[in-house]
Amino acid sequence: MITVAWYGLKVVICSGLLCSYYYLALRNKLFHQWNRFYLLACAAASLALPLVSIDVFQPASGGKSAVIKLLQTISGGDAVIFDYSRKAGPLWDTSHIVAGFYWLVTMILAAIFFIALYRIYLLKIRYPHCRMKNIRFFSTDAPGTPFSFFHSIFWNSAIDLHSRQGQQIFNHEIAHVHQHHSYDKIAMNVVLIFCWFNPFFWLTRKELNMIHEFIADRDALEDHDISAFAAMILNTVYPGQQFSITNHFFHSPLKRRFIMFTKNKNPKVSYASRLFVLPLAALVFFAFTLKMKTAPILSPYTGKKITVVIDAGHGGTDHGAMANNVNEKDLNLVIAKDILALNKNKDITILLSRDNDADVPLQERTTFAAEKRADIFISIHLDAESNKNVHSGLSVFIPKNDNPYLKQSQLLGSSIIESFAGNYSLPVESSLQQQGSIWVLKGNACPAVLLEAGYLTTEKDFHFLNDPQNQKIIAQNVLNGIVKYAGGEAISQDTSVPKPNSNVLVSSRDTLSLPNASLYVIDGKLVSRRDVIGLDPAAIQSVNVLKGETAVSKYGEKGRDGVIEIARKIPSKNDRQALNRQPLYIIDGKESPANSLSQISPADIESINVLKDERSTQKYGDRGKNGVIEIQLKANPVILKDTLKALPSH
Repeated sequence: MITVAWYGLKVVICSGLLCSYYYLALRNKLFHQWNRFYLLACAAASLALPLVSIDVFQPASGGKSAVIKLLQTISGGDAVIFDYSRKAGPLWDTSHIVAGFYWLVTMILAAIFFIALYRIYLLKIRYPHCRMKNIRFFSTDAPGTPFSFFHSIFWNSAIDLHSRQGQQIFNHEIAHVHQHHSYDKIAMNVVLIFCWFNPFFWLTRKELNMIHEFIADRDALEDHDISAFAAMILNTVYPGQQFSITNHFFHSPLKRRFIMFTKNKNPKVSYASRLFVLPLAALVFFAFTLKMKTAPILSPYTGKKITVVIDAGHGGTDHGAMANNVNEKDLNLVIAKDILALNKNKDITILLSRDNDADVPLQERTTFAAEKRADIFISIHLDAESNKNVHSGLSVFIPKNDNPYLKQSQLLGSSIIESFAGNYSLPVESSLQQQGSIWVLKGNACPAVLLEAGYLTTEKDFHFLNDPQNQKIIAQNVLNGIVKYAGGEAISQDTSVPKPNSNVLVSSRDTLSLPNASLYVIDGKLVSRRDVIGLDPAAIQSVNVLKGETAVSKYGEKGRDGVIEIARKIPSKNDRQALNRQPLYIIDGKESPANSLSQISPADIESINVLKDERSTQKYGDRGKNGVIEIQLKANPVILKDTLKALPSH
């Protein structure tokens, strides 16, 4: 309610500025068509400009011009009002009473408007009419006539149509029809139904009605016979007005209509008055659309080129969190695309794991990052909970302690949190670790974090996250976090790169420290970098790094960026026995051999349940002593299930 009231106040201020110019420079001038369209444009601009938001980022330090300070003062009110509305609790004693009064007046005005339309409809069905070209002429004795409404003229039978005065009145109404004045009246009445609190809109309607009369008077009078025009009005019985949305000939004040015919048009004054609107229009546009925001000063990143995969969480049939018919997957994708669009750094390459509303399995997302040799992986998500409006704000999740990239992921998460902390309207949490494993954090062969930008189920977060401008703020903060991280030790440090024919390198964390290469080979087989990172260093016999001509001569062009060859130790007898202790596989309730897993696509799996120790033996007896993996497939893959039935059971 507070933000709606703030919008209404901005509409009043904007219309007040534009109407002031009309009263000072344009009112009672002879360029009536210009004035007509100016007033209509004023109403439209006053309603639209407060809704337009163009972010202009200003450095946090440094001098500011008077114009910048003015724009910051005006646009700063938006942030203050939004922040107050987020923190304000239920205001039953104020805002709800005001809202109830607003809708009461709105419904009364709407009722008056529709009653007027209904009365015109009754006149149409009560009185006969004839056609004059494209105009329908109704002859009536109803009070309030004559008047015109769209392509209909409702005549008063007490006025002789064939007299000179009758012809002038008729020509006057014809001018209203040809100039389409009824459209203006309908539009302004609809605006006033919802913006009745704006006094400048009432003045706009009044002036617009007068301009309609000036235009019709000019077109209706023959030879500008003012004396005949005055006599015609004064000698005609005034029938009374009942239809505020129609074009009446007997429209007051008549004095201004008489004065218009005595004015001499001065072209120089006319053009000068109209040109003065340009600086005013520019001031109003920039004041109400530009939102001055303070951008943190970041040193430009000019280090080694890095590749960042931005993962828009969920997608396709996986909607993610939902609230008020808004899907998490859609907002995630918008933010990811904003990150891609806002990145202007030639040393940072942004790739999207999905760029449309598609189902992308988790394994494919990490495989994509591995294939692109990503240096950073950031997954974009929104949170939700069953208890609405309990939690609020942004959280960043990092891998568990057993992840080889934990330290780098912590630095990445801290950099992103630091960026958000200075430029985010929602609370910002510190780095977190979930109890369960998150595949996009666990399965990546590079530093990875998962970002929960806010809660869709919390009202203030929901409104914030649905604002396109705030989505761009999220994207910009993520980019700033990437630059902070990339410019720090995590990326720029020179890790120990093995020399050709060197032995295995084991870091203090008992994980491999490997350079980037185009090919990875384990025991003569091509593998991904992720497979190499997952190796136990104790199981490695040797590591051989090939570069340049040596790599190309052995592996062809595929090895032009280097090759890492790894030879594993020959397992002992005990190790082989341990490897032979395979778990029991239960697929859709049926015991299946291990090789049946190759027939299953991860996308076809509904759920996986792992049983160990006593739980597995209690349920499956001695067969489950090595553990049991229960796999439940989705209902659709019938062909796959038929294939599994044909496989031999243990």
